[in-house]
Amino acid sequence: MLKPATLFSVLALAAGGAFATEHPALVSLATTDCADCHDDLVEGRGWVHAATEDCTTCHDMTIGDDGTNVELTESEPELCLLCHDELTAAVEVELETPHFPVTESCLNCHDPHGTDQPGPLNAPMVELCRDCHDFDDLQGVHGNQLSSESDCTFCHDPHGSNYDRMLLGRHQHPPFAEGSCDACHRPPFGGRIRLRARGERLCSACHGDVADGAKGSVHPALVGDGRAPGCLSCHNPHMSDRSSLLIADGPAVCAGCHAEVSEAAESDGGHPPAADDCLTCHLPHGSDERRLLSTAADELCTDCHDADDEDLTAVHLGADLARLDCVACHSPHGSRHASLLAENLHEAIEAGCDICHLGAFDELEEDGGSELCLFCHDDLGETIASATVPHAALEFGACIDCHNPHASPQEHLVKAPGAGPCADCHDDQVPASGETAHGVIDLVGCRACHEPHGGAREKLLRDEPTRLCLSCHASSPAPGPEAGTALLLGRFEVSSDDARAIVKLNLSADGEHNHPVTGHRVLGPPSEERLIRVKTDFEGEFTCLTCHDPHKGRSSALLRWNAATSDEACAACHAK
Repeated sequence: MLKPATLFSVLALAAGGAFATEHPALVSLATTDCADCHDDLVEGRGWVHAATEDCTTCHDMTIGDDGTNVELTESEPELCLLCHDELTAAVEVELETPHFPVTESCLNCHDPHGTDQPGPLNAPMVELCRDCHDFDDLQGVHGNQLSSESDCTFCHDPHGSNYDRMLLGRHQHPPFAEGSCDACHRPPFGGRIRLRARGERLCSACHGDVADGAKGSVHPALVGDGRAPGCLSCHNPHMSDRSSLLIADGPAVCAGCHAEVSEAAESDGGHPPAADDCLTCHLPHGSDERRLLSTAADELCTDCHDADDEDLTAVHLGADLARLDCVACHSPHGSRHASLLAENLHEAIEAGCDICHLGAFDELEEDGGSELCLFCHDDLGETIASATVPHAALEFGACIDCHNPHASPQEHLVKAPGAGPCADCHDDQVPASGETAHGVIDLVGCRACHEPHGGAREKLLRDEPTRLCLSCHASSPAPGPEAGTALLLGRFEVSSDDARAIVKLNLSADGEHNHPVTGHRVLGPPSEERLIRVKTDFEGEFTCLTCHDPHKGRSSALLRWNAATSDEACAACHAK
């Protein structure tokens, strides 16, 4: 097989058909390396046409008495369409808005071997476009937003399209369709395109009603910090082939952020409604229900599953299905277990219902109290009995107040993620509107810092407060048991990406200074000398909890004193 490069110049390719040359006769077509003589066609090029891996993809070469005869296997552009057949309509003028340089010759814009430009293009994109289109004339049409770095293909299909002005999408954002660039953009600065506001704030100027009134949940993209993509996570701001200017079709839009949900829905154990369309159950912007559900979870399930179905009731030991929370045991998107049972199953599910049930759903051994659970989990019974500081919830409640007895997406069959059932009793520690939760709560749960069944320290803490904080924020976690995982506090497995995202403090060698600024004491009492030099009202000894709330705050740093910024927090001790 012939190796990279060709025997042919661009002019020869453009001419097409047979092309006699003064090329010396080849000894063997099978063993000759074209690159020995024609390496200049691909060597040092940033982008090389894939077809050059085998010159005979485009060239026929025969050896005759008068030398080597070279010709294209097909005339151009038909030759190009053998591989790029998706462009047939563009080349054969079948599009509503054709691009005539394309219909004439692919070589108007592309080099057949390689160039320094992607494509490989004959020149940078903007230069190619300006060869035919006057830049000054286009500035007016584009609201003076064009620059020397503008990418025309961001809005236009360079090969032609079925839409006006060779645009990429049928549906257009009204300001874009009207040419009102200044509705969203400020005048460009140099080559930089500037928006009038950042993220979702710009969109809400016109679309403020999208999630207004949602009492249960609002899509996170709509309540971002102005730096995240916001609405652009799902919508194209200029045009799209899809309604509502969506960037992809159906579930593919959601999969960009919810890959694990998409994978579960499309797996062998996927839930068909979830694979078909996320909007079967969810609203895209805001809802009166949790998790953007279009209606209450149990109502969604009974839309398809008859709660009075005898077979379904029998499987659930005669339970009143209308009173049950289906997603407490079943995954609504998909599962590797039968019947869409959640990821973590109680061992009794596989052993048989009669281990706990006497025959009917509401007839249980030990009347369904904690004694039934402790019959198998006697080690927890010992922990609870010997705890110096017992968990009050265990004195007045049952195990099923916090745990699902059948299945759960969470480890240890905990009923809900994050703060989960803890928030039912400790609602004063749950973030209010405008507040941020401690990241480890969402990542691991309250058990990251607290013993859930009883412990030896006040507030059921696993360790002294400062040691707990510094174990995550002043040192790198140990590698986890699986590749790409890490262990927080030596026991909780999280992804390496989540572990790296935790803010690390660059403290002094003694571990007692340099936060939040160099020289500032972190632990222990401030020195008298320091107190004299720095005006402060502070008295006592520093700990992490001096300045930070361990559960929530108005800032991502969880600052105390209801402070939203570090300046506000500092002012609590350092009055101006």
